[in-house]
Amino acid sequence: MPRAGLEPQSFLDRNLGSRIIPHGLREAGWLVTTMDERYGFERSQAVADVDWIRESSQRGECIITKDTAIARNPVEARVVHMCTARVITVTNQRVSAATVLGWLITNQAAIMRWAGRTPPPFVLGVYEKRVQRLRLNYP
Repeated sequence: MPRAGLEPQSFLDRNLGSRIIPHGLREAGWLVTTMDERYGFERSQAVADVDWIRESSQRGECIITKDTAIARNPVEARVVHMCTARVITVTNQRVSAATVLGWLITNQAAIMRWAGRTPPPFVLGVYEKRVQRLRLNYP
């Protein structure tokens, strides 16, 4: 179990919800902030992806999402690159919150190594039992 203060702060995209995944990650020692916690429920629904990606990166947070398109979409990929973002993305959007949480916990050691040692920008894909760097569609 990670010790609080030694792991990078993470920001969870709205697609990861505000209860099951954040609660489970916190129980495992992760330092996380959700969209709803940062912006409030109403405002979090309207914040543009490029804006929260930029802000999270400026705060030094790792971004955790289920949106693998962040690496492919030219606009988002450019922001990831320009802001030197560290993005962790679960590669299957169709799995349940409990499954996402399981994948993140199973791969926790590898994720933390990437987040702490790999120079940004990067997008790290999280699979059931492994992680792999995804190609960033920029430049």
